[in-house]
Amino acid sequence: MSRKPTIEVIQRQKAVGTTTGTKPQKKRVAAYCRVSTEYEEQQSSLEIQMSAFREQIDARPDWKLAGIYADRGISGTQVQNRTEFLRMMEDAENGLIDYIITKSISRFARNTLECLSYVRHLREMGVFVYFEKERLDTSSSTSEMLLSILAAVAQEESRNISENIKWSQRKRYAEGKPKWSAVYGYQKIGEIEYIIDEERATVVRRIFAEYILGASLPEISRGLARDGISSATGKSWSPTVLAKILRNEKYVGDVLIQKTYTVDHITQKRVVNDQAVVPSYYVRDHHRAIIDRKTFETAQVILSLKNRHKGATQYPYYGRLACPVCGEQMVRSCIREHGHPPVWRCCGESRCRAYFIKEKYIDSAFCTAYSELDTEALERQARRRDEKISGAARVAIGLKEKLPQIDRVEYYLLDALVDRIVFPKWDTMVVEWTFGLKSRVKIEYLRESDIPNHKEQLRSVGSRSLSRIERRPKKTLSPTVFERPCIYGYDSIVEGGLQ
Repeated sequence: MSRKPTIEVIQRQKAVGTTTGTKPQKKRVAAYCRVSTEYEEQQSSLEIQMSAFREQIDARPDWKLAGIYADRGISGTQVQNRTEFLRMMEDAENGLIDYIITKSISRFARNTLECLSYVRHLREMGVFVYFEKERLDTSSSTSEMLLSILAAVAQEESRNISENIKWSQRKRYAEGKPKWSAVYGYQKIGEIEYIIDEERATVVRRIFAEYILGASLPEISRGLARDGISSATGKSWSPTVLAKILRNEKYVGDVLIQKTYTVDHITQKRVVNDQAVVPSYYVRDHHRAIIDRKTFETAQVILSLKNRHKGATQYPYYGRLACPVCGEQMVRSCIREHGHPPVWRCCGESRCRAYFIKEKYIDSAFCTAYSELDTEALERQARRRDEKISGAARVAIGLKEKLPQIDRVEYYLLDALVDRIVFPKWDTMVVEWTFGLKSRVKIEYLRESDIPNHKEQLRSVGSRSLSRIERRPKKTLSPTVFERPCIYGYDSIVEGGLQ
């Protein structure tokens, strides 16, 4: 007869309090608190929470305070921004915490997925969480289901709060009331916003003035560093920061509201509102300006002309050079030649794109035309009854007094003095001034291949250009444009070469 099997029950040994004469080990309890804004009322609420948790833990003889972790002015939708929460998790992983108490699920996390993930991670380490408001202890067998439901409710509550805040903010925006943001050169004192800080405003005016006069962003940066002028962060000025200064409409007294928007309340990701996904509002003359409107608009034009992301830079002649063949405006580009020199060519739809003239010859001719401006002639124009012409002449007289000669061409000079630049002959450039005068300057070419539409020049723009031009019907050409029978090739002009 077989023996009856013996069954022995194996139970977990108690970790503490099992040995006679030894004191039971106290449970290390931590408290987590959070408020989502820096407002004084919420900061006061945070202090009350921390004090209450400290008293609650001290009142239990079997509990020992492991620490109070408090995040101030931080949203609960993303954990990576909550430094105290992450420090608490690290301490729990290092075995320094046995139990965590917090006011509610919404204080612990408003993101359902992150809430469940961190609670499960803590439970795997033997650390449980107690949510006071919901009276939920994660050591309970039913806590997982309840926590999932309540965390989802907290997340939806967060979404509703976010939508309500958005609605109130956008209502303010529609009324032309922007949200204050720190701007170099302005300050906020109490409830009064956009008060000009004269010391920094002087720096802003200097940046605009130097840029308009032709200085590059790196040159401006080096100049400010040389004079010991630092940016708002205390660091040296970078070209990127300077470009943002120049583009900021607040310096002219305007405000563009809702430049960016938040994609969703969970990620809190902000993107540029360049596609008008949400309405933007432009408020003119919202506050006192540091920069006058003319200066600001000139700076915007220069930024646009120098923008390499839109193709070849169009600085400084864009809109002022007229194609001698069709009359359309010319654009700047670079040719396949050593050094890729910049040239200006026709941008019209007619077939005269092969025509181009190198920028260095335009620069040289314009500097000559400017230096040869007669002061007496300008004074006569300044006395004319036509206010537009007399005003432009006075501006020209002022510039000539400051700059009798120039060695490079800048946009501000063209903007103030030039209506149009044309090329009536292959070796002639005419500047039509805003004050009603014209200057005719001879272009001195250094090489035959630099002459517009010389056969060597045509080869540099592609093999198809020459054959295309030769097939072009002569009746489509204007006989008065270049004052010669054959516009392309200049057979009767350049046979003898340059003199």
